[in-house]
Amino acid sequence: MADPQPESSQPKPAKPPTRQIVVPVITQNRMFALLICIVTGAFALSLLGLALLALISKDPATEMQKQFADVCRYVCMIAIGALVGLLGGRAAAPDRLETANKK
Repeated sequence: MADPQPESSQPKPAKPPTRQIVVPVITQNRMFALLICIVTGAFALSLLGLALLALISKDPATEMQKQFADVCRYVCMIAIGALVGLLGGRAAAPDRLETANKK
């Protein structure tokens, strides 16, 4: 008769390790929100200025109208770049990282 092996000597199935998931956390910052509002306002005002200039101005534009259009165009370009940079930088660099265990 063969000796049955004790159950303790049989290898136990390996328990799968728990995975740690890192979750980015961004806290609300009033100064950042104010900065976004200021840049968005500058963009909207310059776009409105260009639209009004296109609707109201006469066919041969004066030198002041050309300069105003150039300034509005410049502010629009800078504001779009600033918004992309601010929001992209905020999303790429969260305030802190928290870990959560997931089975």
